[in-house]
Amino acid sequence: MTSQEFKSHILIKRPRYANSRIPVIEVLANKGSRRSEYSQFGPIYELYMYAFLLGLKKERRLPLPPRDLTSDFGLEIGRWKRESNLTDFLLMIIFTRNEEIGFDWNDLEDMDEAEITAVVSKIITFMEEYANGGLEYLHELLDKGQLTNSHYMFIDMYK
Repeated sequence: MTSQEFKSHILIKRPRYANSRIPVIEVLANKGSRRSEYSQFGPIYELYMYAFLLGLKKERRLPLPPRDLTSDFGLEIGRWKRESNLTDFLLMIIFTRNEEIGFDWNDLEDMDEAEITAVVSKIITFMEEYANGGLEYLHELLDKGQLTNSHYMFIDMYK
């Protein structure tokens, strides 16, 4: 399998998020024409990408609850931000953590379909768990009234 074929296996996935994170998502993601006291992200997946980075930065890896308590985006990773390289950037970050995922690039060429499926599942779980940790962090800040409204909110938190 080539790296491009491997990437295509990842890009067709739709990561999940905990339903308990919906309140913070509704406050920070633009869901229609509703206004908010906070600067809003566009679609939910845009907020999710930043939550993933925040979860990594804060070292907050939090497993998702059972599947019946989660939702997916209805949009595959490959369709997130199609006009930018942000998805590729996120994948590059993920691949730098290959030891944590249990993936070795050198093994890719010799992997069978079941092994590829298992690795892709680990990559998606990795993304989901760090995004969940980032969303939990945001939820805590929201509950404490500590989210500061600014166009640079995530940059400020990332510092």
